[in-house]
Amino acid sequence: MKLTFLGTGAADWNGPDARGEYRRLTSTLLDGRLLIDATPTVLDMIPDPAAITDVFYTHSHGDHFSVDALKALAPCRVYAHGSWAGEIAGEGLTVIPLTVGQPVEAAGFTMIPMPSNHSTQRDYETTLHYLIEKDGKRLLYATDGAWLLNREHHIIGKKVLDAAVFDATIGDDCDGDWRIFEHNSIDMIRLMLKSMHRMGRLREDAPVFLTHMARTLHPDQAALEARTEKPFVVCRDGMEADV
Repeated sequence: MKLTFLGTGAADWNGPDARGEYRRLTSTLLDGRLLIDATPTVLDMIPDPAAITDVFYTHSHGDHFSVDALKALAPCRVYAHGSWAGEIAGEGLTVIPLTVGQPVEAAGFTMIPMPSNHSTQRDYETTLHYLIEKDGKRLLYATDGAWLLNREHHIIGKKVLDAAVFDATIGDDCDGDWRIFEHNSIDMIRLMLKSMHRMGRLREDAPVFLTHMARTLHPDQAALEARTEKPFVVCRDGMEADV
């Protein structure tokens, strides 16, 4: 599977920072056809909008969900957790509600919704991560959210992951457990990787992509790359990777 990181920033990016760097809001394209989170800043980064057939949402926050972006991509299928999928409407949009743990086939992928440690203004909403499978490869897509929930662990089961995409909002020099703020620091991800490797859930050589980085909590791209070790890959807008 081919990943294109169309946007890699958290909600506090609203233009270039003092260093002249800019991250669009977090959105990822798979094989040019399946989009995760159609955001307000994604349209100018999509190589071929007409090729997108399926859009999956992690949650309804305004930096991840945009009705205008969806309308620009129509006709397409739109997937969101059933707790709020009924609120999505628009000409050319076929809305499909998701249930945690129940796989959906789309654009050649098997998408398995998993609950994430995140919340929105909708008290009733279940926010999502995804276990993504294609041609024997498995990818964990885990943004937004802090840590991984026990339910996610059970859904992944004994499957071995070939790569992971993690929410790295908080940065790499913030001590402490940030789960109450619903996002990861890079140190939190390091701890998760130790457990995942020990349990055999993640290949030892599997790349771990860092995205959803806060404007105010990270250094520039070059400095962050210099401060992070393998298997971390610090994503940037427009970056492509094969899994």
